[in-house]
Amino acid sequence: MKKSHTIRKRFCFTLCMFIFLFVAGCQPQPAAEDAEAENSEKTETTVEDMGHKPWVLDIEEATIGNTYYREARWTGDYMQMVLMSLKPGEIIDLEVHDNGDQFIRIEQGEARVLMGETQENLSFDETVSDDWAIFIPAGYWHEVRNIGDTELKIYAIYAPSEHPSGIRHETYEEAEEYEHEH
Repeated sequence: MKKSHTIRKRFCFTLCMFIFLFVAGCQPQPAAEDAEAENSEKTETTVEDMGHKPWVLDIEEATIGNTYYREARWTGDYMQMVLMSLKPGEIIDLEVHDNGDQFIRIEQGEARVLMGETQENLSFDETVSDDWAIFIPAGYWHEVRNIGDTELKIYAIYAPSEHPSGIRHETYEEAEEYEHEH
């Protein structure tokens, strides 16, 4: 039974990645000056981002082992993978990405997901937990809240990239401060 579950998880992950790579390939490439501006915004809280080169990792192990609120670990020209750890009660604030889709996978914990076409009408309301995936279309407002008693461990894939390469925010407060400044 465990082998069947593992195979199903790997198949789902592979299918999701294929869909995102296909969609990301349809996205326009960011201008060189955008990439330069993004790189100039790096702060002292950056980590080695493995983007722009082949890389493999045990995504479940990396996600569950992550202790930072947000850490960009792979940033390419067309997509980005970010690890996140939300303490009980913490949220990914209500936001919208007009120019790209987002995929979120929950490896551990329980979350409430709100989405809608406007920030006043979040008509999509679901509770999700371990092994669930969240697909957020471009232009949809969304919020993810940790409603469990333990840390919510997720990874997010943005197509195209959303955050500066290698950015690390140790806490929600640090991420919130950064967002207000940028």
